[in-house]
Amino acid sequence: MRIKTALITILLLCLIPVSSLFAQEQIVFREGVVVTAAIGTDLYSTITLEPITVEIYQPSTVTIRILSPAGVGIPGREVVIVAPGLVITQPTNLTDSTGRTSGSVYSPVTGTYLVCAKDTTFAYEITIENCRTLYVEPVAVPTLLPEPYYTKGTRNTLFWQSVGSGYEYYIEVSDKEDFSNIISNSGWVDSTSYQFTNLQNEKMYFYRVRAKNPWGGVSTWSNIVFSVQDSEPPVIKTLVIGDIGDNTTTQWESNYMVQMIFRVTDNLQLQRADFLCVNSSGSTYSCVKDYRMEGDNLVVNLRLKDLERISKAYLRDRYEFCVEASDAAGNIIRVCGIELIIPKPEKPPEKPTEKPPVDDEEKPVEIEPEPRPTVIEIIEKTLDDAIGHLELEEIERITTTASIITVTTAVALTIGSFFNFSYILIQLILNLLSWLGLRAGAKPLGYVYDSLTKEPIAQAIVRIFDLEGKIVWTDVTDAGGHFSARLEQGKYKILVRAPKYIFPSTIVFGKEDFPLTNVYHGEEFEVSDERELNFSIPLDPLEASKFRIWREIVWGRVKVILNILHIFLFVIGLVLAIYLYRKNPYWLTLVVLLLYIPSSFFIVRNIFGKRERYGVVKDAHGNPVSGLVVGLKEAEFDKVVAKRVTDSRGRYRMLVNRGRYYIEVLDTGYKVERIKGDSEVLIEKDDSWIVSDIVVSKLENS
Repeated sequence: MRIKTALITILLLCLIPVSSLFAQEQIVFREGVVVTAAIGTDLYSTITLEPITVEIYQPSTVTIRILSPAGVGIPGREVVIVAPGLVITQPTNLTDSTGRTSGSVYSPVTGTYLVCAKDTTFAYEITIENCRTLYVEPVAVPTLLPEPYYTKGTRNTLFWQSVGSGYEYYIEVSDKEDFSNIISNSGWVDSTSYQFTNLQNEKMYFYRVRAKNPWGGVSTWSNIVFSVQDSEPPVIKTLVIGDIGDNTTTQWESNYMVQMIFRVTDNLQLQRADFLCVNSSGSTYSCVKDYRMEGDNLVVNLRLKDLERISKAYLRDRYEFCVEASDAAGNIIRVCGIELIIPKPEKPPEKPTEKPPVDDEEKPVEIEPEPRPTVIEIIEKTLDDAIGHLELEEIERITTTASIITVTTAVALTIGSFFNFSYILIQLILNLLSWLGLRAGAKPLGYVYDSLTKEPIAQAIVRIFDLEGKIVWTDVTDAGGHFSARLEQGKYKILVRAPKYIFPSTIVFGKEDFPLTNVYHGEEFEVSDERELNFSIPLDPLEASKFRIWREIVWGRVKVILNILHIFLFVIGLVLAIYLYRKNPYWLTLVVLLLYIPSSFFIVRNIFGKRERYGVVKDAHGNPVSGLVVGLKEAEFDKVVAKRVTDSRGRYRMLVNRGRYYIEVLDTGYKVERIKGDSEVLIEKDDSWIVSDIVVSKLENS
């Protein structure tokens, strides 16, 4: 009997898994033998949750791994999840070769929940002690974007922030702040915007939105926004059009004032009212500054000198005006056909002229009209009347002094250009080498610009080195800041030098400087057939001292004065020199006249020299639009090749080579109304400026 009892004991101990022995439990056999074994708790197996934090109804995957004391996975075990308060999907498979099996849990209520598991493979349960806590959060609440106080028309498009991928949204509109009366709703939609229609004019509406996650959990309501619908434009009514007095189209007083009064009202809130003139071509323009709103009345004080004139002298017999008004919602109305009639002077009756009797044998004598004087003769007569009484020596001194001052002034204005002589000389040499074929085949490689203003830097010297420090190419940037190079396959570095700038830039970081990309900071780069290089190289301006700023301000004012003085003295001196030579043509007067040849060169250079041109982006009211991104797309490959951001005056410009391009506005908050010329631009020669004027309008709710 003892042998039988011993065999049963040994068999029982073999069946008890070594990996789960911990809690002491006594087993008493019929023969009186007592065996003690740990079979209630598993200290070695693990439970993991993924994710550990979820929203309501979002499942979390529960992975249980059965391990031996040595950390080796045990296959073939049956496991159940124990998680009070949670909805459980139990594992359907036994543990795999690594000891793993999995199920899932979720909760419709927020809170913290303990997730445990048991090994039920045998006739008794083994509790896995390594439990985990699951955190259940509410569904994220979307945020409605702010609404303007007034919304134009009978529609309103609402926007809100996305809370994640796969979410749906439900938005409501009500005419009560507590949403006790729901006007309409969107139903569940997967976009982050929705448009409500058929809204009533002059009525305030309230909006709120909530989200639903992919598992059916619904958030609380968002913040509440509101807006008043305004579908009616202002109303304009003419009250008073003042008379013209005794003025006529030919005889008129420039400061004579005609007062006009208009009643301008809006059902909600008037934003602005403007008075416009219509020119002879039918276009409107701002002609009067003296107008203002007094209550609901627009009072306009129109002076006759503000009107468009014929040959800059005579008034037209009829003028047309417009009044334009807009409300806070953006509704605009323009009323034209407002007329002002200017009478023509009355002509006195013509008296009949009596002709003397003519003898039949005597023919009437034809009197030839006196020839009209030429411009030179008129000027000469005027000078004779003005300075003809002076001695020739005095006129010579005046003329000589004027000519010397004119030439000196011109030289002073031009001397600044010689500071860049070294760069101009380098550019001339490089162009000569290209013309001789020694630099043929260069391709555009990059763009050098000011890191603060984003404007191109001209005449910057660009040197390209190989990795051994040998210069392989040199170029000077053109007026648009562009440079080119012809490089073989290999690795190189670029060094840029320009007066008053530092390279590399410490202001611009990274590879992007919106709207510029592929920013270069002096690092090594590789040339290959598969890669097209196009660098944007920023340079930092040197910090200017107060003295330098003061000097530049003073010199800028002096240059303006010198330019005006230069033109004035040039005209006066030249006229006097010609007059003097005609009166006394000898060698000294000829020398004085010849002094105006260099002066003419300088003044033509200053007046007709190449000026910087810009395109301007304006809104429908003629106001410049700053900070707007203008793009240039190549027509052949449909690729954006250049971008510019308009400055504070709405200006931009782009230097391009020959080709066909499209001008686009890249800001999605604006719509292009018109582009001067056309959006399609054909450039027939290299290094041409694109400076088309653009009119845009701001999109609603943008």
